[in-house]
Amino acid sequence: MRSGAVLSVLIPLILMAADNSAQQAIIENTGSTNAAGVKLIVNRSGAAEVQPRNAESRKTTVDQQLTQRLFEDLNSIGPLSVLPRTHCMKSVSFGTALYIEYNGERSPDLSCPATADSKLAILQKDVRDLMAAAHASHSSNIRNSRIDVSR
Repeated sequence: MRSGAVLSVLIPLILMAADNSAQQAIIENTGSTNAAGVKLIVNRSGAAEVQPRNAESRKTTVDQQLTQRLFEDLNSIGPLSVLPRTHCMKSVSFGTALYIEYNGERSPDLSCPATADSKLAILQKDVRDLMAAAHASHSSNIRNSRIDVSR
């Protein structure tokens, strides 16, 4: 009977830990006619996969503090669908868009300017820092992809 009680406590904890490590966020730079697009898939542990549109995918790791900050911010922001949609002028040939997908929802375009200290600005900083970290880890994978977002 005692082992059953221990298992009833441990199983939910194990499932919660597994769920945390399985959480993923997908950051996508759509690219343009003059810049290749790229996806960065990250999870809480810092494990990541860089998927350039014009090259083979590679697994890498990024600073776990950056990924922890991203997931904490995503969870505190709440559903991405409630964030204000932003629009900005872009060149037809050179314009790219930047999104983050999490929990089945997609952010507004993070490459457009956001009000300082807004939820969008927080996401922009997180995304910019993660893309730069992934770029540093495997610059040859995303060398041709524009990763900057508005500051």
